[in-house]
Amino acid sequence: MELRTVDENNIDDYSDIVDMDVAENIGRVYYHGLAGHDPYDDNILSLLIWELKNRDNNEDSESELKFIYSIDPSYISTLMDGYGSEAADNNVNRTFFESTSLEHGNKEALLQCDFSLEQVESRDLIITADECAKLPLAKKPAPPYVDSLGSLNSAEFYQGLMNILFKYDDPAMDDLAFLPKEWYEQSVSCFTKTDGRITGLLLVHICPSGTLVPVLFFAVGADSRLNLLEMLCFSVRQVMRIYPGDTPIRIHRRNNDVRALSGKLFPNKKGKNAVAGERIEKG
Repeated sequence: MELRTVDENNIDDYSDIVDMDVAENIGRVYYHGLAGHDPYDDNILSLLIWELKNRDNNEDSESELKFIYSIDPSYISTLMDGYGSEAADNNVNRTFFESTSLEHGNKEALLQCDFSLEQVESRDLIITADECAKLPLAKKPAPPYVDSLGSLNSAEFYQGLMNILFKYDDPAMDDLAFLPKEWYEQSVSCFTKTDGRITGLLLVHICPSGTLVPVLFFAVGADSRLNLLEMLCFSVRQVMRIYPGDTPIRIHRRNNDVRALSGKLFPNKKGKNAVAGERIEKG
């Protein structure tokens, strides 16, 4: 099997295989991919896409596998060997993943590649716009100091984003500061402004599939807790106004704070059954 780098120049060659919401990220600074091809007929045998994490701390640098594909489990080992070399080059110490669609044969192959596996509830919680509309906060009008991201120019946005990220040491994505303003949904994403300065941001991305994904929800200053609530009210009302009721919203419960908030808002919702995997890289 011949391994090839997957990047923004060839990702379209794999459009029949890769999930479109994963594929759109190829070209972002921390996203990487490898594809295994048959050296005789060039057929695609396997494919892996991952995101580098925690790049500011070499001791805790990690990688999350975002997409794992193989037409036969026998190709997983070579694919993971190639990935291991890439991980070593990037000082990755820990690799992990979560999958709701991992086939049994590939599970066994990953065990042979030193991954530990366990059954878990997915960190991703999928709700709909209609479910958001039933929240009490959906009936609360937003104050005038909350506005949609589309009302900001790029310079104002990046100045505000830097102000937020300077105070927030645990963002969901390491490359927030590198993404263009247009990457965020402009009407549902919103901000608060206090004394002429942006003090809160709720940033939402709309995926190619139409799924809305919150990626930043943080505020600073004395009124930060109130601003968080007001931004949430604003965004929910915008979703109700603009999007169909069956529009999916994916909440990534990546830490205890997000899990607690989602549990309070949607106490009866559960994530899908998933397989979580982890291995420590040899370096």
